[in-house]
Amino acid sequence: MNRWFLLKDVLLTGTGLGVILSQIFSPAPNGLLLGTGLALTVPTIADHVRALLPSGAGASSSSSPQPGPPLPGPTPGATGEHAAP
Repeated sequence: MNRWFLLKDVLLTGTGLGVILSQIFSPAPNGLLLGTGLALTVPTIADHVRALLPSGAGASSSSSPQPGPPLPGPTPGATGEHAAP
């Protein structure tokens, strides 16, 4: 197992969530500890958000499907209209 994964996703995030939960259920929560708990979860959240968002204009255009052939529409003579010469 990758050590950075263990440190970032398990230890930092787990500690941050533990601190946040302890402050949520505390009768007198400390804002500094809540901020510290939130800061400990930021590296994992940032990686997950980065994985969900496209990495730039080139990535978004390559992931979109290519346009298919045009749909058949009414022909100029079908509705009584005549094509201009």
